[in-house]
Amino acid sequence: MSFKVKLFSGAPDYETLHVAKLTCFPLEKRDYKPYSQARICFAEDGLHVQLLAFEAKPLPDSAMKAVFQLQPDLESLVLTLCANGHFHACLASESAQMPLNASVHTFTGEDLQGVYWGGNVLVPQAELDKCFPDFKVQKNSTFTGNLYKLCENPTKPHYGCFYPADFEKPLVDPSNLGEFIIIDF
Repeated sequence: MSFKVKLFSGAPDYETLHVAKLTCFPLEKRDYKPYSQARICFAEDGLHVQLLAFEAKPLPDSAMKAVFQLQPDLESLVLTLCANGHFHACLASESAQMPLNASVHTFTGEDLQGVYWGGNVLVPQAELDKCFPDFKVQKNSTFTGNLYKLCENPTKPHYGCFYPADFEKPLVDPSNLGEFIIIDF
């Protein structure tokens, strides 16, 4: 089943979006599976992605990652946000990366579910148009991607994903990606 990505004619409202819960931790042998989620939408100004991880004491290299392949046979859009606030956006293939223009507003807090960290990412529409000239942001357009919660630090290693993934392969490998569909209701 395709994950629904809302199309806004104005500013995005994250509270009205579908939530992608990262519940698949195929390599986890212990019980450390931090609840993580993402929300995704397109608005007039570009692609918006909210990444959120519930970890009381995250390691600095604990990361949330969004990988989207907006056009087949082109590089993937990769957004990486670490618990220490470090953010990186790039176009990536299995062998190379090219920096991409994007911004993030990071946040931390606590609610009834616990302590969390995360950020709201914006990839401007002009950047999307430049990198993916044939991708149309419109109702029923589809693309592939996946969302990841990762930490390679040996004290708390974990590898979580939204769509099932083989972590022996690169995260951008097409076999690790599932379908997303744009909706406008």
